[in-house]
Amino acid sequence: MEYLVYRSEALVTPESPECQSIVTISHLKNTLAGITGFLHAEDGVFIQYIEGPAEPLWQLYNRLHSDDRHRNLELLGHGVISRPRFKKWRLGYSQTEIASFRDFMGEVSAEKSLKDASCAEAVYFLMGASVRIDLGIGSSL
Repeated sequence: MEYLVYRSEALVTPESPECQSIVTISHLKNTLAGITGFLHAEDGVFIQYIEGPAEPLWQLYNRLHSDDRHRNLELLGHGVISRPRFKKWRLGYSQTEIASFRDFMGEVSAEKSLKDASCAEAVYFLMGASVRIDLGIGSSL
């Protein structure tokens, strides 16, 4: 099982029907492909962690490059994992109301912006956002 984390420039707002369709359609497709993960949308930025079998994972990543709802994909990191981090999330989703990536980065390092976040910082943030939803502190779509 492999994982990857990317950041991209969002061309749709978190509340838009286009963004909601990402979550709805990804739930179905990810279930069929054995992929799990978590997507966060905030202030013109998508940050996503996805995990699963290598072939469907990289096929998905390649398709993301042609998705016109975002641009400038930047792979922050990838690797091999022994067990999934987001097992119950076919595609978890959060936006600023659940947790702010900008605030998180300010707390981690006042010198870094969203565009300077590392793979580890992105993963820690997304895991924290998913826990907030699990605890009922925020809700996903």
